[in-house]
Amino acid sequence: MKASLVQEQSLRLAMTQELRQAIAMLQYNAQELTEFLYEQSLENPLIELKIREGGRKTQNQMEIYGSHSETLQQHLLEQLRIHKAANMRALRFIVDNIDENGYLRESDEELAALLNMPIDEVRACVHVLQGLEPAGVGARTLQECLLLQLKRLQNRCGLAEQMIAYHFDAFAKKDWKQLTQALKCQGEELQQAMRVIVSLQPKPGLAFSSEKPWYVTPDLAVHRKNGELIITVEQTHLPKIEIHPTYSAMLTTEAERDVASYLAQKQQHVQWLLKSLEQRKITLLRVMEVIVARQSAFFMRGPLFVQPMALKEVAAELGLHESTVSRATRNKFVQTPYGVFEMKYFFSNAVSEDDVSALRVKELLKSMIEKEDKRKPLSDQKIVQCLEKEYGIGVSRRTVAKYREQLKIPASSLRKTM
Repeated sequence: MKASLVQEQSLRLAMTQELRQAIAMLQYNAQELTEFLYEQSLENPLIELKIREGGRKTQNQMEIYGSHSETLQQHLLEQLRIHKAANMRALRFIVDNIDENGYLRESDEELAALLNMPIDEVRACVHVLQGLEPAGVGARTLQECLLLQLKRLQNRCGLAEQMIAYHFDAFAKKDWKQLTQALKCQGEELQQAMRVIVSLQPKPGLAFSSEKPWYVTPDLAVHRKNGELIITVEQTHLPKIEIHPTYSAMLTTEAERDVASYLAQKQQHVQWLLKSLEQRKITLLRVMEVIVARQSAFFMRGPLFVQPMALKEVAAELGLHESTVSRATRNKFVQTPYGVFEMKYFFSNAVSEDDVSALRVKELLKSMIEKEDKRKPLSDQKIVQCLEKEYGIGVSRRTVAKYREQLKIPASSLRKTM
């Protein structure tokens, strides 16, 4: 083999501290962003924060934050600290990207590019993360989440592990015949393995969602005006960034070299902060414009008319990465003519060949049950027939039963009154 010297050109994204903060700022909701800006003002003497007219006082906001219980991120970082995990910089970034359900949406390749790290090191970090509590955290898919939990059980079930690892599609379709043949087991053995799987938590992060009361501050607002939908970014609750007058004067006068260098560095940070805030505003507006365009029926006529829409569709239309749209909509709220809604409310999957939104079906189901004759409540099959006859929506009885249970509405036999 002949040796030769080959020059290759490649592009890698260096994960600077400012880039990490910019990504985090897009992910922050209004309350988290306010807290972040106050932290920045403590670290940078040039920053002076002014409460905008109509904004809330700082102490009230801190009381709101104090009502939250431990978050999933705090729980994971505390475990990493106790175990004195290596490469905490990368692990902190990965933990910050865990969503509220406990899933990690970025791939190893995406994390490697963002962190400017070899992919083997990224995989090692993800492996450490997936070894933490709660079991299943850090998974990319439901299949991986369940498998991680099965492998952590004190009394492991080999049949259940095989089912999830190698026959997940059949498991998802509940194809019992195919499963018994593929796994070469009896029906009773299969049922026992199923009971083990059903006992698992498909969303391990939910255990850390706070049930304590907390106040929602809308990040955006959509209102109707002369038949048009107007979008605004709500900023009255955010403090206004200004340069402290004392230090501002020092920037324009002669100062000692060390002082001048320090102030110039801090001024550069202020400019970056202002630029990042503006970029966050632009991104939120762009994403909301697509949502409003695709969900105009909702904003004009109400929740019954929400349409199916996927995250990847919005990302493709904007020319953004799906993870960017995910960060822009995560834990964000929008004020609408019909109340305050979480932005992820507008993303749902179709439930039939007619491409009907699952959210719309749920709203219709809830409305029909609220109006029913309590002496003769609607059965699931009757609801199926009504959806087909009155709205032209074709769904199965099983789907209606599933949505009814998700809405915590009891069966017709339990809703009946004398």
